[in-house]
Amino acid sequence: MTAIRVSLLKRLEAEALQIRRNVWRALHAAGSGHVGGSVSAADLLAALYFHTLRVRPHEPDWPDRDRFVLSKGHANAALAAVLAQAEFIEEALLDQFYGYESPLGMHPDIKVAGVEMSTGGLGHGLSVGVGMALGARIQGKAFRTYVMLGDGELHEGSNWEAAMCAAHYRLSNLTAIIDANKVAQSAHVANLVGIEPLADKWRAFGWEVREIDGHDMGQIVDALDALPFNTEKPSALIAHTVKGKGVSFAENTYVWHSNTVNDEIFARALTELETR
Repeated sequence: MTAIRVSLLKRLEAEALQIRRNVWRALHAAGSGHVGGSVSAADLLAALYFHTLRVRPHEPDWPDRDRFVLSKGHANAALAAVLAQAEFIEEALLDQFYGYESPLGMHPDIKVAGVEMSTGGLGHGLSVGVGMALGARIQGKAFRTYVMLGDGELHEGSNWEAAMCAAHYRLSNLTAIIDANKVAQSAHVANLVGIEPLADKWRAFGWEVREIDGHDMGQIVDALDALPFNTEKPSALIAHTVKGKGVSFAENTYVWHSNTVNDEIFARALTELETR
């Protein structure tokens, strides 16, 4: 491994750790919120915003920017954290998360700089992403569109309609990133409605698929650098993650899909993030 690559991975891992700190910070300010699916996506978001996406934080409406849609909108604490770290928004806003008249709610609001779509109702982001990717083609633009979905969100049939459409139009400028943390709001995904074999499903719908460890920064960077995986197909990146990653009492349990974050919980979480 070259020194440049080591430096890159360490920098991105540091950004991911800070995203996790800031997720807990934001939800501590709110008093509660969606922890599990926010921190499971931290490594993916760090690699996207600090390595892959062509964006201009101080010119958020730049026409040639890459588009990122957080379809799993309940993970807005993570999106807010990364937008603050990337300087789209003021970091101090994290301390007003879900507060009265705060621009940052439990779900993304398109009025916030860097947010491409108001999400929250699951199953809609990929359809809009298809429209963005088609729009780029029609306008002759080179920007790429990335849509992050949860694996539990794939219970929504609208995702599969969008997947068929994207394959039909051969949208190689579209990437679906599935944060496959295996846990939904009230149970493990497999115990609600099984979605495996997930990779085979995406392939059957006409997508080029790769699977990675969504917490291994080297694998994440390599996958993002390899896009598009096929110049005639949309790309699906299935990232296997751990819900609540980084804090033992929040990991791999639906109890921390959303929960109270009081002073004691916040202190415990930060201590674990610093020591694990």
